[in-house]
Parts: sequence; structure tokens; C-alpha cells
Amino acid sequence: MDTSDPSRPGAEATPAEPSAEAPAQAPAEAPAQAPSEVSAETPARRRPRGLTTLIVACAALVGVVGGTATGYAIQAEREPTPLPPLSQADLAYPEKALPESKRPQPLPAKHDTAVKANGDLRKLLVGKPKGFREATGYFVNGVSVEDGWLSPGGRSLEYTEPGEVLVDSVRNGIRRVAAANWQRGEYEYVAVRLVQFRPGAVAEAQAEAESSRWDAANRTRSGHEEGRQVKAGSGAGFFVYEPDSKPGYLTVYGGRAVGYRGDVMFDLHFSDTKPLSEKAIKDLALKQLERL
Repeated sequence: MDTSDPSRPGAEATPAEPSAEAPAQAPAEAPAQAPSEVSAETPARRRPRGLTTLIVACAALVGVVGGTATGYAIQAEREPTPLPPLSQADLAYPEKALPESKRPQPLPAKHDTAVKANGDLRKLLVGKPKGFREATGYFVNGVSVEDGWLSPGGRSLEYTEPGEVLVDSVRNGIRRVAAANWQRGEYEYVAVRLVQFRPGAVAEAQAEAESSRWDAANRTRSGHEEGRQVKAGSGAGFFVYEPDSKPGYLTVYGGRAVGYRGDVMFDLHFSDTKPLSEKAIKDLALKQLERL
């Protein structure tokens, strides 16, 4: 029953219960202005974004600069620290040179590669194999050997790209080429090339030998791409090529042996219309290696 009706008797003695939806009682004193009016007339001031980070960075920079300056100032006022004495003793030299009788003997010429190579390079060519005779030429586009010598340009003509070979040879310091061409029967040929380079910081003879080995490996028959060693630990190797067979032409069998000693690179070429003997190739290459 509703007891909030003021016209009913006893209404003044029993006050009405507040409704659940009625707002709470207002405070005794209201603020002078509503918050909405304050934000409308006076906007709130905000700190610029990143200002705190900038302040911290500036403080850190000032600290680093100040610390560095202070360190330099302190170090500048200190006395320099003397370096410790050297532990190496003074070098001692003999008062006078050894007498001639006690001086070590020079290396014999037969054991000195430089002495041997600086002489007549043609004398280091391997001896002509038994049954062979002198031949005018070996390579199709090459030139004839003149008194055991071949010019760098003449040697470059023996390659498929003579211009590039000549430029590389001159750049690498080629000095001279001793050469020999031999023939046995009608189609069997052997060509020997001793290529000497000028002394320098780079072992050009070794580089030339390795390049020639790589070229020979590209023509080697299947299963023998790495070649065979002429002598263990010598760095010299020999290769047997895939037969060159074309319709209407004789089949050509080829081989090559390459190595070096000091500043001289040796390059042996073999060709025949019959299969080549690996033993004959190895034996001749070994003799050439021993002469160097």
C-alpha cells in the first residue's frame, strides 16, 4: 500500500521512503561552476609529448660531457707515467768478419735452381725420346721453333685465344720460352715447352702450371679428371684426353704433362692416331722434372 500520499491521515508521521531510482541527496554547497563550464571556458594544459624524454637525454648528455671534461682535467694534472724498459738485450756483432776458410760454402750449382735456370734454358730441355726426330711444328696454328727458342707471341698462337694468352703472359712477366718438337712415324708427336718468368713476389710459374692443369682436366677422359701424379709431392701431373673422333677424319689421341720448378714451368704435349701409353707420358715428364 502506498503510504506516500499526503492527503491520507498520518502521512506527516511516516515519511516517504526514497525511491531506488531517485538521485542521491545533493551536497550542501554546490561548486560555483559546473565542470563542463570550466573546460569550455579554460582548456586544460597538457605537457608536450616527448618532453620528458628530451629532458632526460639532455641531462645524460650534460653528464657525459661533464664527466669527460673532468677526466681530461684530472689526467692533464698528473705526471706522465714512464714506459717500462725494453726487455731485449743489445744486439751483438762480431768485432771482425770470419776468415775465408771458415765461411760457409755457397750452394753447388747443380743444387741451385736459380743458377741452373739463369743459364742456357735450352740445356734444361728433356732429351729427345728414342726413335723420334726433329719436327717443324706441332700445333696447327703455331710457328716453327727457331734454334730451340719460341717467342712469347709464337707460344700464344698455340692456343685458341692467342690475344688473351699473350696479354696475360706479358702481364705476368714472361721472360723466355725454350721449345722442342719431335715426331715419330707419320702421326706421333711430342712438344716440349719450358716457360720462364721473371722473379717477383708471386710465383707465376706455379700459377701458370696450375692454370694449364685446369685446362687439361677439362679435356681429360671420364674418370681421370684429376690427372695422375708424375711424382708424389712434386705438384706435377699428367693427363690423357678423350679421343677426338670426327666423321671422315682419323681419331686423334692426346695427352699432356704439366709441372714447375722455381720460376720455370714445363708443359709437355703428346699426340698420336693410336692410344697413348700412360707410362711413356709419365716417364718423359719425370725426366723433365728431374732436369729442372
